[in-house]
Amino acid sequence: MAKKKKKDEPEGHFGDALLDDLHERLQGTTENGACLVFHGSATFIEFRNKFTCNYRYQGYEQAKSHTAIKNTLHGYMTGIEHERSKAIKDRGHIVTSAYETDSGGMKPGAYCIDLNFPNKGDWDVGGPDRDITRLKYNGRSTTTIKKGHNFTRETWPYWNNAHHLISKGTFKNMILNEGPKISNIIQKALLTAKYNIHHKKNVLLMPQDKEVAQILGLPRHLVLKEEDQQEVSKQCTSHPIYDRLVRETMKGLRDILSEYRELCDPVKDYPDGHPIPDVNLDKSKLEELSEELLNLILGMSPGAPLDQQAHRRMSGS
Repeated sequence: MAKKKKKDEPEGHFGDALLDDLHERLQGTTENGACLVFHGSATFIEFRNKFTCNYRYQGYEQAKSHTAIKNTLHGYMTGIEHERSKAIKDRGHIVTSAYETDSGGMKPGAYCIDLNFPNKGDWDVGGPDRDITRLKYNGRSTTTIKKGHNFTRETWPYWNNAHHLISKGTFKNMILNEGPKISNIIQKALLTAKYNIHHKKNVLLMPQDKEVAQILGLPRHLVLKEEDQQEVSKQCTSHPIYDRLVRETMKGLRDILSEYRELCDPVKDYPDGHPIPDVNLDKSKLEELSEELLNLILGMSPGAPLDQQAHRRMSGS
């Protein structure tokens, strides 16, 4: 059932106020939302906030329903035995990528330095099959991962990110670069078409820890402060080279927005104060890009950060 936007509710667009009513946030479903930017909370603790704009909820539902994603996230038992994980297994524990902040704390604050190897079910979507208690990084206090609550927090069962395949910031900035009138027309058309930047098709749960990523056979989300990267700088909050790949790949954001611009150009000179013109834009082009990016990431080298692999792909090395 649709939930109408309250007066104090953050808006799901970044253009003219006339677009306010087109933002659609629905409760209890992943479908039929209309949202173009991040707003509000994305917490999924205790399975709260099941609404269309909550990308952790969307990523969780995608991991449950998408066979390739689920098989990959559930492949850790085989991954531990894989040759690429031999050094980790010989050591006897998994070193996380948690790092010291400039203020002397640790990021993430409720995490740990080392992880025990998982038992069957411990890292599953919908797992673990039991409560798991572990020490925090300070070695004194503990945290308990509740039975069945994996991926409802960024550190359960390991440090993870609900990654937007088409990055929300890149998406916003490229639309704004079209200028205010074209930008408004594109936004209205996409909101009318029920495009949701947070829909599960555009979200992938990804490991942040390098060694967890190696075990899973996935790339890791960010470079962070690991010492293994080449060609790219340390990045703890963003992946600028991956974002450039999203923009510049064939049939990527640049090409899609070029097609949108051509369709919007004939009506771009509407008078100020008048309704934003109606243009039909095909949201499936964006959804197809998300699918292409998903397949690309699932085929990337285990453990390496997105930026490093995007750099090598774009340079042809």
